[in-house]
Amino acid sequence: MITNWQELGNNFIKQKRYLGYKYKTDSIVIKSITMFLEKEKVIKVDKDVVNKYVKLNPNISSNTLARNIGVFREFNKYLKSQDIECYQIPLKIYQQHQREFIPYIFSKEEIKLFIKNSYKIKLKYYSYRKEQTIPIIFKILYQTGMRIGEVLNLKVKDYKEQEYFLVEHSKNGEARIIYLSEDLNNEILKYHLKFHCNSEKDEYFFQIRNGKIGNNTIRRWFYSILKLSKIKRSENSPRVHDLRHTYIVHCIEKWLKEKKDLNAMLPVLQTYVGHSSLKSLEYYFQITKSMINEIGKISEEKLGKLIPELKDVIEDE
Repeated sequence: MITNWQELGNNFIKQKRYLGYKYKTDSIVIKSITMFLEKEKVIKVDKDVVNKYVKLNPNISSNTLARNIGVFREFNKYLKSQDIECYQIPLKIYQQHQREFIPYIFSKEEIKLFIKNSYKIKLKYYSYRKEQTIPIIFKILYQTGMRIGEVLNLKVKDYKEQEYFLVEHSKNGEARIIYLSEDLNNEILKYHLKFHCNSEKDEYFFQIRNGKIGNNTIRRWFYSILKLSKIKRSENSPRVHDLRHTYIVHCIEKWLKEKKDLNAMLPVLQTYVGHSSLKSLEYYFQITKSMINEIGKISEEKLGKLIPELKDVIEDE
């Protein structure tokens, strides 16, 4: 009897989405798995079938392979729940390699210079709206720690009561409120009143030529400002995402100097920046010179194992 693997795969994806998972990239993996099973006319998913799937593409990275096998493992669990006998892939096989990546943390002086120069970059095609949009986007990225995708996906309707943003579709699929400082909100309100008088609620809050701003456009602006600010670039650093890293590090620095209880403050920061757990936040706990001085004054008992070694964490972007 030939099993309809594609139908089972579609049902598995539906179940995942019903449980609240976005299941976008993983759904592509599932479709590749079921196409493989269909093509090979597999009757039973045993160890040999899994090993053959692993060898399909020898050029993919070890991390991509680990992700794909993780999806395959979950699919097999689903098959078992449907009383379909199959090989249960061990958890420790094809593990992802953790990346020892150190983000670029801007100093306070560099941030001030960067924001100042965001008003000065030369544009290939002049646009008053673009000129006003560039600085405010980068201010939001640094002062709120939002992801660039979250900022670019903001709609006019997401600016609530002219006081805060509501991010409805974050990376983890949970809505969250982005509170704004008084100064930042004053700028956003002026921008809102200037450009959105006749806008529909579903229009993007930040747009150029009546369209959404792309990530590549933001990167071009970012690199132009770096150059103007004489902030040196290495191969992959700094990146736009490092403004988010910097926001979180500067928050922690501030709390350390104020001798705030980090056990109480970090869960607040975790929720604000849209992480699903404190473990995700650990990656951003980078030690700067000013933090080291403050950490020396705080007992190890109070901090516990909050500060991880870089090799033990994975970038969350």
